Amino acid sequence: MSILMGPVLSFRGCEDGNWNLSALVVFDRDPEKLLIGRKKLDSDILWEAAEGSAHRFEFSAKMKEAESKIEYKIGGRSYEIAVPSISQAPTMAYASCNGFSSLKLMKGVKDKNVIWKVMARRHGLNDVVHEQGMPETEPARPYHLLLQGGDQVYADAMWETVPSMHEWNEKDWHSGNAAPLTPEMQRALNAFFFGLYVSRWSQPDVARMLARVPSIAMWDDHDLIDGWGSYPPERQNCAVFGGIWAAAAKAFSVFQQHLKAGERRPGTIGQAEAAWWQKPATQEERSGAFSIGYVVGPTVILAVDMRSQRTEKSRVVSEGHWSEAFDWLDTKQDITHALLLSSIPVVYPGFDTIEKLLGIFPGHQDLEDDLRDHWRSHPHKGERLRLIYKLLALSKRGVRATIVSGDVHVAALGAIESRREQAAGSENVINQLISSAIVHPGPGAVVLFALQHLFDSEEEIDRGLFGRMMTFPNSKSKFLGGRNYLSIEPDAVNRLWCNWFVEGQDYPFTKVIHPLGQAVGEVRDEGNS
Repeated sequence: MSILMGPVLSFRGCEDGNWNLSALVVFDRDPEKLLIGRKKLDSDILWEAAEGSAHRFEFSAKMKEAESKIEYKIGGRSYEIAVPSISQAPTMAYASCNGFSSLKLMKGVKDKNVIWKVMARRHGLNDVVHEQGMPETEPARPYHLLLQGGDQVYADAMWETVPSMHEWNEKDWHSGNAAPLTPEMQRALNAFFFGLYVSRWSQPDVARMLARVPSIAMWDDHDLIDGWGSYPPERQNCAVFGGIWAAAAKAFSVFQQHLKAGERRPGTIGQAEAAWWQKPATQEERSGAFSIGYVVGPTVILAVDMRSQRTEKSRVVSEGHWSEAFDWLDTKQDITHALLLSSIPVVYPGFDTIEKLLGIFPGHQDLEDDLRDHWRSHPHKGERLRLIYKLLALSKRGVRATIVSGDVHVAALGAIESRREQAAGSENVINQLISSAIVHPGPGAVVLFALQHLFDSEEEIDRGLFGRMMTFPNSKSKFLGGRNYLSIEPDAVNRLWCNWFVEGQDYPFTKVIHPLGQAVGEVRDEGNS
């Protein structure tokens, strides 16, 4: 027996004072047991493949009056997990875009996982040494949760490495849409996704954190294929895309959500039947979603699935599922902060701005494809506006709403502000935190320069409602192209200290998000304050 991948921790909620977790391990053959103290845990088999089998172990820790730690052992190694106190807001790391969209990009990067090393140092792991180009950081409070905001893997390589998919992709548009999905193609897709997770998540610098900090993970397009949900219906609903969905959704449900067939994950939002994703359906017909939500201390975390129901011209999420998500949120009491994980930023340069950029700097058509996916593309503007007003309404309950996003391969900070007559100061501000990418390279100096100078004005979203990008401190840039992750660290008075650790920058950049009723903090550079 040997471990091919794992353990990978997943957060399953906290109820009755218990911090509930699961650990996923891929074994090459018969599994061993997981040890907590003298207790030996058996596992459930989630996926049996030719390469190995994925097993889930479930366990919990009692939350105490003070922060505590538990230890578990498997494969001859021991791992320590930090557990917050029963009333404590969690310390969180946020990451997105954990891979490469092309082999060319991958070959141009010297140290693929350097930002994972920075996260490990912040978490307090002493076996990680500081290297040149790393942001300077000292150990802080250990992380209780790892928020993974999308593109945890990049499936784009299937077009080159899976022969049947390469052959299909070479067909003309109409022939490809009409082509059947053969059993051999489905088997190849299943094997590809299983192997993709095992190879990506078994890399030591990634595996180090996945084994020690439980994740709340939500997928984005590259976890399926680039642009999923934004293709014309004849392509989006063709037989081969149905096969991609089946393989990608199975892999996501197992590796990122630790689901056994027929189960509903603890924290699932909505009333869709278990294993809804296994039933054939078009994007328009699909009523289920993988959205999940949890309350930890005074903080609520809502991760909305923005891929399963997305269509090219009508929606990102169905109206019914938005109602389920906000109905769930409305039932939560005694919370101070609400974090919405929106894989794609709600505040970001619009398509008209990018069209200007593409005209000035040709050769970046991939940006155009991505922007058709974004909240500011014309088909999604109405849905975006409804979402913003829903989030602003939380302030009436004394809840500060913050949007956390990835996708765009830059670090950035935005804000939405209502200036209507009834608005009252900071109570009508929603912060938009963007952290991307932890592994994927940024867009380059030329594009960053253009973004900086072409998006220097406010967007009027609605009458009296404005969105803007904010300049990072001690720089002239609103967009930082170095690879990065975001650290969200609450203090004793429920302020969130949000630190961007960016490759090539000596110190993190910090935004303090205050609870409603406190003065609004300024953006500052932690190393120069």
